[in-house]
Amino acid sequence: MTAQQEKSVHEKALDELTVAVTGASGFIGGRTVELLTMRTTTRTRALVRGYGRVARLATWPQDRLEFRLAPLDDPERLRDACTGADVLVHAAFGSSGDVEQRWQATVVGTKTVLEQAKAAGVRRVVYLSTIDVYDARSLEVVDEQSPALPRDEIDREYEQQKLVAEELALEADGADLEVVVMQPAVVYGPWGGSWTEGPLTRLPDENALLPSGSGHGVCNAVYIDDVADAVLRAVATPDIGGQRFIISGQPIDWGRFYDAFRVVLGLATDGEAGTAVSSLPDWERDLYSGTAVASTQLAGELLGYSAQTSFQSGMSRVAEWAAWMGHAPGRTA
Repeated sequence: MTAQQEKSVHEKALDELTVAVTGASGFIGGRTVELLTMRTTTRTRALVRGYGRVARLATWPQDRLEFRLAPLDDPERLRDACTGADVLVHAAFGSSGDVEQRWQATVVGTKTVLEQAKAAGVRRVVYLSTIDVYDARSLEVVDEQSPALPRDEIDREYEQQKLVAEELALEADGADLEVVVMQPAVVYGPWGGSWTEGPLTRLPDENALLPSGSGHGVCNAVYIDDVADAVLRAVATPDIGGQRFIISGQPIDWGRFYDAFRVVLGLATDGEAGTAVSSLPDWERDLYSGTAVASTQLAGELLGYSAQTSFQSGMSRVAEWAAWMGHAPGRTA
């Protein structure tokens, strides 16, 4: 079976489903909704905490895409929004507020989502976690059998939030509710936050701080469409409850990653670029020196996943979007 035939089978399986997506106004959730609407005849419900950020989805066919207000701290609305759905993609997490507010959204919110999805009769939840739940220090390859980060009861930041939320998700997997966990690596692409808008906004002022050239650690970059495609595969593939899947693309040097954004911004990659990396905080220097390559072998075997977007191709799309948004030289919004 060819990759195109396999993809057709996978997309055909989605056509008969009703899929709800939390975090539908966000980066991964939003693109997942778009691909569901673009590639399939799935009945899709975009679950959001407010309508202010869903303008990009408003142009898609509304006969198969509906919007529901379903904040993570409102069990009744979540249960109502999930009722009648076959699968729930849980992409929402705590992205704003102080650390306790983010913990409540990511950890307590995930617990509430799982409970209400089960009560509503959803048969599968696909939970968006992160590769950052692994302790990849000193590893050459990180896969689903790699050691997890140690639990830290004091630290309540992003990695610990996702670690605890993922544990809750896997504990919920059972006969009445299948749970599948997706663990994307460094996701970039149009509308991206940390690894797209982050470099675009940081580099003009921090060009000397961020890596340039070769000789740095491994960046497991993956384009947003490949992540969303993996999510759709996890929605449609049978008999994968309780599984975790690392999702990554083309590993490159961190310096090359940032240099690609320098090109988008029209910044030189010589001179001062990357000369002051040693001045970064310890956690960020450790990130840029890590050598672990993300393995997607399990996702390939069970989901038929393989990244289709080269870093060069992905960054060309980022460049077009950045110019349109006014982040870079060229056409402005």
